[in-house]
Amino acid sequence: MTNFNPKKVNKYINEVRKKLFKNNEEFVKINEFRTDAILSLFDKNKDGKISQQEFKNISEENYSIFSNELKAYNQTQGNNSHIYTYNELENFLKKGYIDNETLEGYKIEILNPNLTLKETKGLKDPKNMSKEEIQKEYESYELKPRGREFIHQIRQEKNKMDENSNIVDWHIGTFNQGEFGTCTILANINLLTDEDLKQYYKKKQDKKGNIYYEVKFPIDNGKKPIKITEEELNSKTLKYKKDEIIGFSTGDKDALLLEMAYVKRFGTKILHNGEMPDTAMNRFLNNNAKTYNNITEDLLTNDKPKLIGLLNTDYLEKEKNISYGNIELSSGEKANLYEEDDSSLQTVGKERLKLPNGSIIYGAHAYTVKGYNPETKEVTITNPHENSTDIKIPFELMKLFDITE
Repeated sequence: MTNFNPKKVNKYINEVRKKLFKNNEEFVKINEFRTDAILSLFDKNKDGKISQQEFKNISEENYSIFSNELKAYNQTQGNNSHIYTYNELENFLKKGYIDNETLEGYKIEILNPNLTLKETKGLKDPKNMSKEEIQKEYESYELKPRGREFIHQIRQEKNKMDENSNIVDWHIGTFNQGEFGTCTILANINLLTDEDLKQYYKKKQDKKGNIYYEVKFPIDNGKKPIKITEEELNSKTLKYKKDEIIGFSTGDKDALLLEMAYVKRFGTKILHNGEMPDTAMNRFLNNNAKTYNNITEDLLTNDKPKLIGLLNTDYLEKEKNISYGNIELSSGEKANLYEEDDSSLQTVGKERLKLPNGSIIYGAHAYTVKGYNPETKEVTITNPHENSTDIKIPFELMKLFDITE
């Protein structure tokens, strides 16, 4: 039955909230009623999202009946908000699923989806860009300048549509972390070379002509390969036991393939609980990785792959006698270590480090180390939230980090 029923919507809301809190979400946003109503119609596994398959299960005719009844009910409540058409919802599925933020209108895309954009990594941190550089980047996207605050959002959109992001090509391109706590997985994936990937997975075809990939991690030692189908990759939906899991990374298809395979191989707890950097690195590289709380230039200049993360402020206070507040560098510039008291934080910890240029480093979050320049005394890292941008951190601030290699 697809008839609209406010009691069923409220029941759905309660069930989703219970499920989200069970998965350790500290904060669950209160949506507009129309948002929860639309989700309640499609979202049968009650994960707060509409997958492509869930969308297909409801016909346009049935949705039309439901939406007309929802609109009539809202009007009796003095609510005249727009009810999305079936075609509008279908257009929202471009990233693989529809969530509450999409329906609430928070994510307004800026780029023309028909643009042809080359994959570009190592882009300059917007905080360090001049007005001329900002303008030039906007022009490369055929946009009028809107200010540096939109650059990261535009780069995230670009990562979803740039060259070869839609194919498996045994190369890690640009990507954006999704809704799950897979930062250590993606930060490790960002370390992998094309030669590594050729050893990790192979393309196969079954008797019906369906494409799939067999994935082996170095740590597997003869275990049966993990199978990820082309259907799962295209829908961005992992079929795990009896569940459909959506919310993975967007952008590079090879990164998505490995992220899905990792979850299917090592379990779904990481999606909400995260993974320790050394555990993930050992599974990807089988290299006896260790984490160090004191970062030296020797650690940074050896040829081992590396991840870093901001140390917990409790540890900094007790073990390093470093507390919240300004941290003055030898250059006279100041960084600021602080705690973000915001209950909406879900994917990263409360620790924050504001760099002298204004960029923010997040706590309980893994970053890929790209290199260290001993002349400028700067460490270059990338954030799996959006991996096309380079962030440079003065070596003097490494006392606030741990490193895994």
